Order: sequence, then C-alpha cells, then structure tokens
Amino acid sequence: MGLSKERLITLLVVIANGILGVTIGNFSDNRLWEATFAVLMSLPGMIIIWKKEALSVTGLTRGLRRDSPPSLLDLIGWFFLLVMPVLYVYELSKH
Repeated sequence: MGLSKERLITLLVVIANGILGVTIGNFSDNRLWEATFAVLMSLPGMIIIWKKEALSVTGLTRGLRRDSPPSLLDLIGWFFLLVMPVLYVYELSKH
C-alpha cells in the first residue's frame, strides 16, 4: 500500500494543521500541546479519506449489499480534515 497522491495531500494537510495550531493557537502556554491538539483533530478526517473503501460498505438492504458513495465519504473526510481543526483552534484561542 503506497502513498497515493490523495494520501500524500492529506498527510501534508495534517502537518499544516499542526503548524497552524502553533501559529494561531494561543489557548495554552505550551505550543506543543496546541500543535498536538490540531493534529489529533485532523486524524478522523485523514482516517475517513484513507479508509473510504472499507467505510463505504454499509451492510445489507433486502439481501443486497449497499455501498455509500465514495464522494460523500470524501466530502465528510475533507470537512473533518480542513474545517474542524482550524475552527476548534480558532474558537479556543478567542477565550
């Protein structure tokens, strides 16, 4: 299982979220904690994008296997990867 273009981009976004957590986050005295928090908030999105084939199988409906559309899982994964970490770090930094 090599790194595809999509997986490489998601990995770079997770690293960028960690850097953004350090630069815009000021909810803690420890910058390492802010970077760790931003990266941990990015992991669900990365896992959804990386494992969308396994997650798309939803089960049986009337005896037929029904799959979720991969584009929907991509949309959910990119939302968790891009929006959630930045939103949480920004909101925590306001207080």
